[in-house]
Amino acid sequence: MPHLLIRGVSPHQIRVISKALVAELAGLCQCPADHILLECLNTSAVFDGEIVPSYPFVEVNWFDRGQSVRDLAAECIDRHVRSLGFAEAEVAFRIYDADSYYANGVKLSSGRADEDVARALQEENHRLKEELQKTRKALQSSQASSTSHMSSRLYDALRE
Repeated sequence: MPHLLIRGVSPHQIRVISKALVAELAGLCQCPADHILLECLNTSAVFDGEIVPSYPFVEVNWFDRGQSVRDLAAECIDRHVRSLGFAEAEVAFRIYDADSYYANGVKLSSGRADEDVARALQEENHRLKEELQKTRKALQSSQASSTSHMSSRLYDALRE
């Protein structure tokens, strides 16, 4: 995800921009490049009883990533599509809800998966807290021994 449905641009033209477009979108969306799908739709536009050329229209289907990422993604897609010589292009976003998205018949936001992730995060948090406590104790012990060592040396120096 995201899944780009592209109309009005030939598959051959999309091939020209695909690597750069996917690389940039992967960076913006913070996802692997192989999660991005470009799909060229063969469509025919009709106006006033005639078949007319379609204009570039890209529909982006994805899980919401916030307004700023959406703005950057729209600019990125527009720039790459118009680099093919098109005077204009349109981009629209369709937002998927995790509760309404299924993969292999399983809801993406299934409670079980959420519980497993939460449990793993809690275990990792607990482990990190224990490591932090051990490090703090070792640091305090080290500081205490160096202070007492320094104090005894200072004491010996002053006695002489």
